Amino acid sequence: MSVKQAQDAKPGGNGHGTIVPAELAFARDALEPHVSAETMHYHYDKHYLGYVGKTNALTQGTDLAGAALEDIVRQAAWKRRRSLLVNAAQTWNHAFFWASLSPDGVAGPDTILASALEKAFGSLKSFRQKFIEKGLGHVGSGWLWLVCDKHRGLMLVTTDKAIPVWLGTDRVPLLVCDLWEHAYYLDWKNDRAAWLAAFIESCTNWDHAGRQLAALVNGRDIWTYPG
Repeated sequence: MSVKQAQDAKPGGNGHGTIVPAELAFARDALEPHVSAETMHYHYDKHYLGYVGKTNALTQGTDLAGAALEDIVRQAAWKRRRSLLVNAAQTWNHAFFWASLSPDGVAGPDTILASALEKAFGSLKSFRQKFIEKGLGHVGSGWLWLVCDKHRGLMLVTTDKAIPVWLGTDRVPLLVCDLWEHAYYLDWKNDRAAWLAAFIESCTNWDHAGRQLAALVNGRDIWTYPG
C-alpha cells in the first residue's frame, strides 16, 4: 500500500476523518548498514501503511471517523473492538518508532537526559546493557520502551504485540524499539541482540527522547500522532 492509498482509505477520499501516515524524517537507506533500505521498504510501505489503511477502513462511517488516533486507541480498547485496537495501536506505535530512529544516533543523549539515565540505571553503559537484556527477555512480538513513569521515574518496559505503553498507565514514552521480527529479520535474522545493540548504539533519536523528557518536566505537550 502506498502513502496515497493509505490516505485515500477514507470517506469520499477528501482528507476528512482520516489518519494520515506519518512521514519518515530520513531516507529509507539512511540507517544502513544497521537497517537496510529493503527492511525500511517492507516495514514502512507494507506493514505500517497497511495498519493506517485498515484503521481508516474500520473507522469509516463511525463515530470515531475524524477522532485523534490516541482517542481511537482508547475507545477501541474500552469497547473491545480488537481489530480496530490492533490496527490503530500499531499505527501509533510505528509512528513513534519512526520518531525514535535517527541516522545521528551515535551522538548520544543530551546532558539532562544522560543525567537522568545515569541516575536510573547507574551509567549510560549499564543502561545500554539493560536495554538489550530487557529486549532479549521479551518472548514473542512486542515493543521495548524507555518511559518516564509518574511514580518510578525512568524505566525500561516491554508490551505485548500491539499494546502501546501509555494505554491505561501513567507512563510517558521517550523511545521505543520494535521487537517484531519484520523490523530486523532481513538484516539480523534471528539475532535480536544484534538488532537491539544496533538500535541503541547507532540508530536512536536522542533528540526526540530529550524533547519528550523536557516537555514532561516543564509541563508542555508531549508527542502525539501527527496530522
